[in-house]
Amino acid sequence: MLRQDTIAAIATPFGPGGIGIIRISGPQAQEIARRIFKPSKKKCLWESHVLYHGDIVSADGKTVLDEVLISFMRGPNSFTGEDVIEINGHGSPVIMQKIISELIYLGCRPAESGEFSRRAFFNNRLDLSQAEALAAMVAAPTPHAFVLGLAQLKGNLSAEIEKTRGLLIEALAVFEASIDFVEDAPAEESLFLTPQIDEAKKSIEKLLSTYHEAKIITQGLNVVITGKPNVGKSSLLNALTGKKKAIVTDIPGTTRDLIVDEVVVHGTILNLVDTAGIRQPKDAIEEEGISLVWENLANADLALIVLDGSIPLSPEDEEVISKNKNVNTVIAINKSDLPASWDIKKIAHMIEPEKKIIKISAKFGAGLEELKKAIIDSCGAHPRPDTGSVMITNLRHKQSLEKARKNIVAAKEAIARGESPEITAFELREAINNLDEITGKKINDEVLDKIFSSFCIGK
Repeated sequence: MLRQDTIAAIATPFGPGGIGIIRISGPQAQEIARRIFKPSKKKCLWESHVLYHGDIVSADGKTVLDEVLISFMRGPNSFTGEDVIEINGHGSPVIMQKIISELIYLGCRPAESGEFSRRAFFNNRLDLSQAEALAAMVAAPTPHAFVLGLAQLKGNLSAEIEKTRGLLIEALAVFEASIDFVEDAPAEESLFLTPQIDEAKKSIEKLLSTYHEAKIITQGLNVVITGKPNVGKSSLLNALTGKKKAIVTDIPGTTRDLIVDEVVVHGTILNLVDTAGIRQPKDAIEEEGISLVWENLANADLALIVLDGSIPLSPEDEEVISKNKNVNTVIAINKSDLPASWDIKKIAHMIEPEKKIIKISAKFGAGLEELKKAIIDSCGAHPRPDTGSVMITNLRHKQSLEKARKNIVAAKEAIARGESPEITAFELREAINNLDEITGKKINDEVLDKIFSSFCIGK
């Protein structure tokens, strides 16, 4: 539900900065701003989308708080669709909080998380998928992820959903007509509509097929570093991230818990997980650590198996390779700076031909660039999104599309069996409702609260 009061919040990140922006939105926005803004020129016409220079003063008019530029954006031609004021001042947290206090004293309410975007949604300035795109852009971990969010904000996904929805509505209209006017809607027309329903299904499946790549762009690849103790797993994590994230010692079993860090490689995030060495556990803690290794490998995009090339292969090495036989894998033969104790041919028969084997030295950095490329290539992670891209990055969208596809399949089956048009019409309506969840045409307040509560306060 949309509240009709006037809200205010700091829109820039908290902390000292060159500039700080305070946003006000609601019916009293201009009236309240007039009471604390003293223009440097005698006339301030408060024209929409014009910057004015002056001072922000205390509510009693006695104290100058900051020198600012202020703008008024008259609704509905503003971000929220309401009257909006933006105060551009100096980025002092102390002063910005003081200005917020004055605004609250004069009648503003402190904005809740995502409340400006929520008002924009309710005032039809953007749909729900576009609002989610805003949050995704703010949190984008890479330039590729930002571009994907921008494409969604521009309405690319919304347009595709609306096109698919239109096909289903056209089909639904005929089936609903056949319920009330059987003589005006012969059974043959159902067969004529099947291609339209098929087209809607194909459109949904095409969107669903983009989720994996989009997930890689926005969340990265989960890469689990595994191998027996003391082969250099922790050293490799430190080398890849450029940080001393993991403790490195000559004592086997030093790493018992998971150590997680990330690095961006060619525009793709690698979520690296350093794990306990695989061996017969010495105690319950180590046993739990090794159990976590297998658990994480089951959900990994790639297993990065580390072997020590300076000592003979062991049964533990062979076990790690064998247990990851059906997993996307890259093998790093570490300690290439030392004399080799065995030849790569020794493990060639144990792995698939397409799996990459890279010689590295975690200690000196040799082979790391080749290893990074091998990881990216093995996962097919070469994202090149542009602002024309239509991809789904959001699990909520994926789930709604899957439900819609299920409804369409059920509708097609009902047509094929010659069942009552009521059944087909029901499934088509449900498919439309599920698509409407994505754009927010049909959504409950609980879901909206969950979505917007994850936004920034001033967004």
